[in-house]
Amino acid sequence: MIDFRTAPMVLLDDSRPAHRAGRSLLFHSPEKVIVAHTLEEVGPALEAMDAALADGLHLAGWISYECAAYFEPRLKAHIKGLPEEPLIWMMATRQRESLDPDTLDRAFADARRGNEHFTSLEIGESAAGKRAYQNALEKVHAYIQAGDVYQINHTFPLPCEMKGDALALYERLRTSQPVPFGAYIDTGAEAGNFKILSLSPELFVRRSGNDLTGKPMKGTAPRGLTYEEDRAIATGLTTDEKSKAENLMIVDLIRNDLSRISKPGSVSVPHLFETEQYPSLHQMTSTITAQAEDGLTPSSLLQALFPCGSITGAPKVRAMEIIAELEEAPRGVYCGTIGHFSPGRNGVADWSLNVPIRTIIFGAQQKGRLSVGSGVVADSDIEGEYEECLLKARFAEKEATTFSLIETLRLDADGSFDLLEAHLQRLTESASYFDFACSTDNVMALLDEHKKAFSADDLPRRVRLLLSERGSITITSAALPKQVSDEAKVCFSKTTTRSDDTFLYHKTTNRSLYDGSLARAHKAGFDDILFFNERDELTEGAISNVFIVKDGCWYTPSLSSGLLAGTFRAALMQSYTPAISERVIRREDLLAADRIYIGNSVRGLRLARLENVEL
Repeated sequence: MIDFRTAPMVLLDDSRPAHRAGRSLLFHSPEKVIVAHTLEEVGPALEAMDAALADGLHLAGWISYECAAYFEPRLKAHIKGLPEEPLIWMMATRQRESLDPDTLDRAFADARRGNEHFTSLEIGESAAGKRAYQNALEKVHAYIQAGDVYQINHTFPLPCEMKGDALALYERLRTSQPVPFGAYIDTGAEAGNFKILSLSPELFVRRSGNDLTGKPMKGTAPRGLTYEEDRAIATGLTTDEKSKAENLMIVDLIRNDLSRISKPGSVSVPHLFETEQYPSLHQMTSTITAQAEDGLTPSSLLQALFPCGSITGAPKVRAMEIIAELEEAPRGVYCGTIGHFSPGRNGVADWSLNVPIRTIIFGAQQKGRLSVGSGVVADSDIEGEYEECLLKARFAEKEATTFSLIETLRLDADGSFDLLEAHLQRLTESASYFDFACSTDNVMALLDEHKKAFSADDLPRRVRLLLSERGSITITSAALPKQVSDEAKVCFSKTTTRSDDTFLYHKTTNRSLYDGSLARAHKAGFDDILFFNERDELTEGAISNVFIVKDGCWYTPSLSSGLLAGTFRAALMQSYTPAISERVIRREDLLAADRIYIGNSVRGLRLARLENVEL
């Protein structure tokens, strides 16, 4: 049985959706734990790591950023202090479990014992304060202008305190922020009861056989609200000259580092300026590969590469000197590396090491730190960089949201699904946006199978299709009752929506606001209920898009107000005469309209009678 509650243990976790995730690794039951608390102990610890790997043991744990001062003695004079946690903490064990996503889910479920559950995480303000940050960045700009460096990655810690259970907090974070290189480490009481929660998307270096791979990240862009906006932003990132310049700077640095431990002429960049999609942002990445030289050990690897250039700046050594001078606190595990070294075939070790950004470090009293930072270049705005850093910390406060995608279709009397292609397109686009597995072939096959169960007497029907993150499909339907009246009775919702709510632009089960409002409306005898956003702009009904007619002209609310691009809405806008225009519609426009209509793909277009009632 997999047990996440027995320390010491290291979980190296690919928490991405199951259709994209690799296998996660659990290391436990160590024969020994290799620890270094001081710079003088780093050398012997590295030798012990080399020996343990040569003896056939797996190594799993972390190496703190401050170990850079061991590999580059010029940094020692600038180091102000060492972190609370060990500089090196590596389990040496023969126990390594490879876990698929289903096994991992069961192990987390088994770990929820009694009252062991997350309650709250409080993130405080920087002890040094905003003014100290501004002073540091002014000095960074001075160093850049003097030609010392091109870029500095400047960071600072935020204090945090947890009330509850660290493993449950990690489970919540991995659900809300899925990444390929997550980690949960529990050192146990003998090593200070440190718990490391890392949600890192970034690979430092991986070795498989003789193949070495690095994949630095530099350059980000926010997610869009709609599929179309999101794709445009991702495409724009790949052509953004500032992001490309910063990314290339780090690529050149890592190419140079890799060349020290690679066979001559083997270093290459097969993928330059690609983008990866994460829940909150698009990230620019590049991939550097090489062929490892013979006899490469953990210590020789780290001597050549550590730390990763993406979290220092360039040139690397001078950047690290400036970091040590200007940063108020040690980084520790943050910006060091977390990962594993494992015995491979033919005596060649495999390894995978991440760059632990988005990492929370807890000590024994459930108090810890969450560090944030950003890459600073000559034209960086100091105020903007500070706000960006604080924004990065919000990942730890985000609640996990579990939901499915929905399509509601009309199965007509002739046995066909109305607007089927439009429904499938919207489903696949939202699946891509949220990184859901989606097979249109499976959807079509299950829809065809479903409709075969009904005779002509059972039609038309309202068909509801649910798609889960892992691609499972559920289809249900109900006979569509005849309308009592062609006119729909509608009212206002007293609840305001927000136009920046992603879920308003996609049809999902995360719609409790709409469902609750619609239930109140139905109870009061209304067919639908209309919503307004934070700017008092009309958006949509709970189950319908809205159209108004004024002086013979047809209008429908602009998507930017925060609403679903309904399949019926799109079809009507393409075919209706006179043309229907998108525009911002305010409450007074709605009340002054000559006619109001609501429509969806199940019921079509219906004249609406608005009562000035709020529910």
